[in-house]
Amino acid sequence: MKTSKTVGRVTLVLEGRSVGDDMLITLTGGAAHIGAAALAYRDSGTGRTTASVLSAPGHKEEEIALKGAKMFSKALNKTVLFAAGIHLDDITPEEITEIENACMEIIESSLKNSD
Repeated sequence: MKTSKTVGRVTLVLEGRSVGDDMLITLTGGAAHIGAAALAYRDSGTGRTTASVLSAPGHKEEEIALKGAKMFSKALNKTVLFAAGIHLDDITPEEITEIENACMEIIESSLKNSD
C-alpha cells in the first residue's frame, strides 16, 4: 500500500507493508524521519485495541502515530507498528493544523481502500 496527499508546502506519504501477519506503516512528509512510533494490537480475549507510543525528544508526531496505529489495528485486526515523521522548516500553527487534518484524512482514506 502506498498513497500520498499534498497539503500546502508538504506532500504526505503513507506506506504500508505486511510483516508476516502484522503491518508496518510509515507516514512521512517534508524531511522524512521517524519522530514517533506506536505499536497497536487487538486483544483476542476482550476485542479491545491497545497501543503504546514512543517519540524522539522534541518531536510532535505522537498523536498521529498513536491514532494511526489504533485505527489500522482495529480495522485490520492485526498488530500494527505505525511510524510518523513530518518536518517543515518554519512551520506555522495554521500549517500544523492543516497537516494534522490531512494525516487523519490519508489514514481514513487508506482504510476505506483496504476493504
